[in-house]
Amino acid sequence: MSGVSAGPQTTTELRVEAARDQLPIIRAVARELAHRRGFLLTEIADITRAVDEVGAALIDAATLGSPLRCSFEVSGSAFLLTSAVTSRRGLPRYPGARWRSLEALTDRVLTTDLLGEKSGEREVVVAFIKQRRRRR
Repeated sequence: MSGVSAGPQTTTELRVEAARDQLPIIRAVARELAHRRGFLLTEIADITRAVDEVGAALIDAATLGSPLRCSFEVSGSAFLLTSAVTSRRGLPRYPGARWRSLEALTDRVLTTDLLGEKSGEREVVVAFIKQRRRRR
């Protein structure tokens, strides 16, 4: 992502089974990357909770056998998570409780639902940005 902040960018990609027992792995990666970039403990907690919300939404929407693909980009003071699954039903419509929670935890939430490679399938993508706050 360009223009969000200055500084070197770190991109990490992860592909796991779209299953709830995989969420701790995604949380651990997010937590470690945010910690290495100097995010405050409260910001890391927000990122972790947001990862749970995004992961749960995508796992619920995923077609059986679809992997959950995550891309973590950390650049300067910005943490960006982009996650995607293949789905036949898509995401629950915005605004719902899950999206309000994500908006409260992050600085921006982005969703998209694109045509998939096979008939009847959708590529569902959810991303969020969390900015590191300035220290006093």
